[in-house]
Amino acid sequence: MDMNVGWEFFLLVFVPIIVIINPLSTVGIFLSMTKGLTREERHKIAFRTSLVAFAILFFFALTGFWLFQIYSITIDAFRIAGGIALLTIGFHMLFPPRHEPKGSADFNSQIFIVPLAIPMTSGPGAITTTVILSGNIPDLMHQFIFWGALFLACSVNYVVLRFSENVDRLVGKEGLSALIKVMGLIVCSIAVQFIVTGLKGVFPILAG
Repeated sequence: MDMNVGWEFFLLVFVPIIVIINPLSTVGIFLSMTKGLTREERHKIAFRTSLVAFAILFFFALTGFWLFQIYSITIDAFRIAGGIALLTIGFHMLFPPRHEPKGSADFNSQIFIVPLAIPMTSGPGAITTTVILSGNIPDLMHQFIFWGALFLACSVNYVVLRFSENVDRLVGKEGLSALIKVMGLIVCSIAVQFIVTGLKGVFPILAG
């Protein structure tokens, strides 16, 4: 395979995946949900988030939508469910409880799965994009390039989250609190858009 063709295919795969993952969009919620944790704990969550996101995208790239088809789940239903989950998280960021609920330690230990890995990193858009791209791979060499691009995109996500603590130090406690509320509003907006897009898919009459 020609080297130039290989690089072109790599960029063709990597660019849309990294754009749809958009690690910077996860920084605010990452800082919000890891507030009070040690540096090592944040690094561990950043690593696990990216690893789980890679595993999810890898799985769907291999299987396509067969799992959705088995349970008769549409991508629009997936968008609506992800939107509802995000909306709950967004409200929590905007209006944090005065006292952490019991079991918060367990909650913190699982946030790398929900919401950080899914739906923030490997949400409906990322899954759909990965499935579509994986369906246009002509041979084994392109297959390896595809997996490499997917792995690199998730690695970039890890690096961004790992060094998000620099944002914490830069803006300070009050600045971080303001940033979290702004990001909470953005997360709510993303959630509503997920739900609206999903509802338009389920009920095409709404798109008219």
